[in-house]
Amino acid sequence: LLGGINAVIVGNYLTTLGRAVDSDLDLLDELNMPIKALSDTL
Repeated sequence: LLGGINAVIVGNYLTTLGRAVDSDLDLLDELNMPIKALSDTL
């Protein structure tokens, strides 16, 4: 993540259950990763 990314899949994935969306967003918050698209949507 620290090397630079342009997309992240959060929560459930295409064919398998993943982590809860809130858990993924909390992790990104702990890493101080800005979530511009999400902020613009909310």
